[in-house]
Amino acid sequence: MELTTTMKKRKTRLIVRKGNENVVLKVVDIAFIYRDNSIIVAVDKDEKKYLCDKNISALEDELDPATFFRANRKYLLNIEYIRSYKTFEKVKLEIFLSLANCNHCIVVSQETAPLFRKWMQEE
Repeated sequence: MELTTTMKKRKTRLIVRKGNENVVLKVVDIAFIYRDNSIIVAVDKDEKKYLCDKNISALEDELDPATFFRANRKYLLNIEYIRSYKTFEKVKLEIFLSLANCNHCIVVSQETAPLFRKWMQEE
């Protein structure tokens, strides 16, 4: 039986790399995932960084869309770690995460902003 997109089993953990070690990282502990040039990095709740072998689009497809949002080409965000957001350049949104030392400037485009607002309000 083929699963439809709504019935699709979502990942609860990812195998990521820290140095030469493969690490099992629980999806609930991932604050965000980002692309740094061609490297994909997962950042956990303690702000530890891990390397991912999959691209952002593949990860977006595997992770629960109720929990993770594709902010732009570079970022996948976990709703549990979003502290706030504000209007940026009149039509875009700037996202702030609840991590103490997060200095990433995460911007949602004008086209994606309404989807982000809707996603934030769903339960």
